[in-house]
Amino acid sequence: MIKHVFRATSALLLVFGIAAGQAPAVRGLTTSSPGWEAAESTALAYAPTLGPWDNQTLRMVARISTGGTSIRIRLADTFSSQAAQIGHVTVGTQMNGGSTLETVPTTVTFGGAQAVTIPAGGTVASDPVPFTVAANTRLLVSIYIAAGAQLSQAPRHDYADETEYNHLGGDVSTAQYYPTSNTFSFTTLLDGIDVQSAAPATVVAVGDSITDGLNTMSDTDTRWPDYLSARLAGTGLAVVDEGIGGNRATSDQGASGQSLQNRWQRDVLSIPGVRDVVDADGINDLRGGVSAATLEQAQASLVASAHAAGLHILLSTITPCAGETQCTTAVQAQIAAYNVWVRSGVSGADGVADFDAAVDAGGVLKPIYDSGDHLHPNSAGAAVMGAAVPTGQL
Repeated sequence: MIKHVFRATSALLLVFGIAAGQAPAVRGLTTSSPGWEAAESTALAYAPTLGPWDNQTLRMVARISTGGTSIRIRLADTFSSQAAQIGHVTVGTQMNGGSTLETVPTTVTFGGAQAVTIPAGGTVASDPVPFTVAANTRLLVSIYIAAGAQLSQAPRHDYADETEYNHLGGDVSTAQYYPTSNTFSFTTLLDGIDVQSAAPATVVAVGDSITDGLNTMSDTDTRWPDYLSARLAGTGLAVVDEGIGGNRATSDQGASGQSLQNRWQRDVLSIPGVRDVVDADGINDLRGGVSAATLEQAQASLVASAHAAGLHILLSTITPCAGETQCTTAVQAQIAAYNVWVRSGVSGADGVADFDAAVDAGGVLKPIYDSGDHLHPNSAGAAVMGAAVPTGQL
């Protein structure tokens, strides 16, 4: 059984820094071959031991950052040593929040079959699903774990920033009105959703809990990548959030995932349709005692890797954290040094997302943007960070 977690809901904040109806300038689309672009994606971090799960249906929220008329669902069993037997997968449009769909959901097939087994440590992509969806629409993906699956291990992303739903004792994936047994607050098995596009172009936002949306308002899509996605609506660019809470650029951290260097291929370069990267990792490295020079070396290598893959990459400055327990005077000095390096351009990156300048008040988060822990910006802070990404450099 999945543990119940209470989730608060609140109205969406408005996007800051862009006039209504005004589309931001973006670099011209250069991808010409048709294909798939990731419109939603989750960085699965580790695979904990489970109950086991058996004969139950998970219904999870997925916000699509770009629209289209054909989608596919990606499932993953990353880090698990046990294959996952899936009996049924459906997708539909969420109705006004919660677990209810606007209409009866659409069944997703894999090689023409309703059931699919995800290999241990592997991934599967569904057949194309005729499904018309607009940009920034919230979908619900239902995954029925087959009777007899006895799934004792599955991949997990700890912080979904959404309320997710579980039904014990059967396949209710086709239900419009979902009979919820309990709710949960993580993502599992769902790797992402792709939209068919004539010119695939996805922006991958990658980082730690600040990118992951910790301490923004749950069920509101108010992480900084969400605000960036709203700004880019209509430009042909999709945005996906590959942040992991606690992640570091230089070292693995268990439930906080492999280092950005070690997950770079899976969570950035292999994302369908990736064209641009916004790299916002690093604050946990510095808070953990890593020097600015070591972080700079790691980030410079990732910039070079992105360019070798034909991608554009922006680096972000690190936001202030004075007043937080691990953010000592020495750490603050390293943050300042790293930010000077990022702004100098010597990293070779194609631009800078100056998140520090957007929320800084003399080394501390501006009170209006502080979620209360002096480390994580709230939804208002995330809004100004999303507005600080120079879209003309994407």
